[in-house]
Amino acid sequence: MSISKEYLIQAQDELEKLRSANRRTEYLRHAEIIEKIPEYAKLEEKLSATMANVVALVASKSSGCEEKIKAVSEENISIQNRMEQLLVENGYDKNYLGEIYSCEKCRDKGIIDGNWCGCLKKIAHRLAADDLNKRSPLKLCSFETFDLSLYSDVAKGESSPRDEMEQNFNICVNFADNFKGNEKGLLMTGGTGLGKTHLSLSVAKRIIQKDFSVVYCSVPELLRAINNEQFGRSDGNTMSVISSCDLLVLDDLGAENPTERDVSLLYEIINGRLCRSLPMIINTNLSAEKLNLRYSERLFSRLFSLEVLFFKGDDNRLKY
Repeated sequence: MSISKEYLIQAQDELEKLRSANRRTEYLRHAEIIEKIPEYAKLEEKLSATMANVVALVASKSSGCEEKIKAVSEENISIQNRMEQLLVENGYDKNYLGEIYSCEKCRDKGIIDGNWCGCLKKIAHRLAADDLNKRSPLKLCSFETFDLSLYSDVAKGESSPRDEMEQNFNICVNFADNFKGNEKGLLMTGGTGLGKTHLSLSVAKRIIQKDFSVVYCSVPELLRAINNEQFGRSDGNTMSVISSCDLLVLDDLGAENPTERDVSLLYEIINGRLCRSLPMIINTNLSAEKLNLRYSERLFSRLFSLEVLFFKGDDNRLKY
């Protein structure tokens, strides 16, 4: 998916900050070792002097130069080995003073062989997702504030609404805790006020804390934004952002009044992410029967290829 130049520039700025932070860490580590291990500092000075000797010997081109260079090089290796040994003897990894990179592939340059590195793209996608989420309620809910006591413990059939919601809750926690970015995804269906949005936002919040990009949007607002952009009524790159984020949360499917074009857009979004194994959480107040009547057979099939969580009980918002 294409990435806006604006976000790539911002991503480069973030990468530059990471580079600076890594250089600062390298400096602090070196200062720490010099202070704690005086012998290391002396060896470092000696190594610097022998390196200067090698340069001088190469420049002199005197007779027997190669043998002298070989001897100095062997001394250098001996000094370096002792320096590593000192680090290990003092409880450090032998590579403790090596260069630090947030991305080993591009070494924090953001470019590999003339192409944008995946690390830079990931930052850019996150920035784009953050922009799209500015007016979303992503920070309002958490697993810790989800109250199972609001659901009846009176059994209806083999289990009570509370038992079933506890099962849904555990599935959502497991989904968030083990999120890798290629999960099957969840379809939450049930009446209003049963906690679908709360659990969706709780999942999203925990996944964001793991540094994945998450986009939350209600389906009516999403379709309105995409249509406005595609017909030139507003600027933006919404389709690209929702097609590439690590997790897409579509809230309130069925609240829109879908045109044939809207159904086609929804199919493109959902099918596209499924084909690329990019997970979604989709919430709807509609039953399976109503979804089947409202949308195309192809879209209905894609929706129910997700793991389906059924929400049952009374509207919790009426209990406050």
